[in-house]
Amino acid sequence: MAVRKPGDRSDAVRAQGDRHISKRDRNPRVLCATDLLQRSDRAVSRADAIARELGAQLLLLHVVDAAGSALDTQRRGARARSGLNAQARKLARSGNGAQVSVRAGRPHQTIADVAIKWDADLIVLGPYRRRFGDSFRGTTAERVIRIADRPVLVVNRDSADPYEHVLLAADLSRMSIGIANVTKELGLLEGARASVVHALQHTRGATPYLAGVRESEMGKYEQSLRELASDEIDTLLKSAGLNSARVSVHSQENSPFRAVEQVASRIGSDLVVVGTSRFPLFKRVFIGSVSNEVLRGIEHDVLVISPVAARRAHRKAWIASRRRLSDEGHQQVSGTLASARSV
Repeated sequence: MAVRKPGDRSDAVRAQGDRHISKRDRNPRVLCATDLLQRSDRAVSRADAIARELGAQLLLLHVVDAAGSALDTQRRGARARSGLNAQARKLARSGNGAQVSVRAGRPHQTIADVAIKWDADLIVLGPYRRRFGDSFRGTTAERVIRIADRPVLVVNRDSADPYEHVLLAADLSRMSIGIANVTKELGLLEGARASVVHALQHTRGATPYLAGVRESEMGKYEQSLRELASDEIDTLLKSAGLNSARVSVHSQENSPFRAVEQVASRIGSDLVVVGTSRFPLFKRVFIGSVSNEVLRGIEHDVLVISPVAARRAHRKAWIASRRRLSDEGHQQVSGTLASARSV
């Protein structure tokens, strides 16, 4: 049995994603990459739960490292296919089918290639495994999202129950609107409490310049920053179509990672949503990537969203709102004409 190479167009990824079919004309697609170890079962369970909720197609993918001989790669591919088929049968017995695909290549590159060719809406991965060189290259999740520009969900928790408390990390940029839109599109805010965390770093950086300021004045200054951040977050939430009155906002005077870590722990969130930088490699080497810190440093499930995916979701939501307004306008005109004819 041949193991498919990353560029092979056969297998489950074969053009179910025909390019003439738009995303509006098809069901969503969830790609779950698994190494078939027990720790990855939680990722398969979560991907299955999300696919059920969205009415989405589900593809289980395993990547065989092609570093060995061709015969060894083929044998490991056959074992992997057997394992994937067993998982697919198990899912089918519980009412949800899944396609399977076994590929040979470098895991992050192959996962990204398959996600692009299959036009996946979400990539689901198992928990982070520390590897030498991650500080420079990034985790598998970051490398996948950098190539594929698709949302990546890293599953650390065993539970596959619907998320109850989702924490969105916001930086007050328009990208935060797209991040909220992606999370909503994927159904991850459905029935869940939502909170937003924002890191206030202004006062920490300004400390040398405020040495002579009284403590009471400093407190007022910090409070004004919190209120300003809260107002801006309210505006962003409304732009994303979320009810700001039902979203808790937490402004923390800390580094972005520490703010996310502390609030996620305090409120007991089961999903943390973060965005990546436009220049992830530069930030990781010279500054430090917040998303990378979150992926490595917390035990919650983490949804990582790239700027491209955020802009895509924001644009899609804007088009949908314009179409809705247009439909409402047509209905009003039709109603007016009908009333005029009846007179």
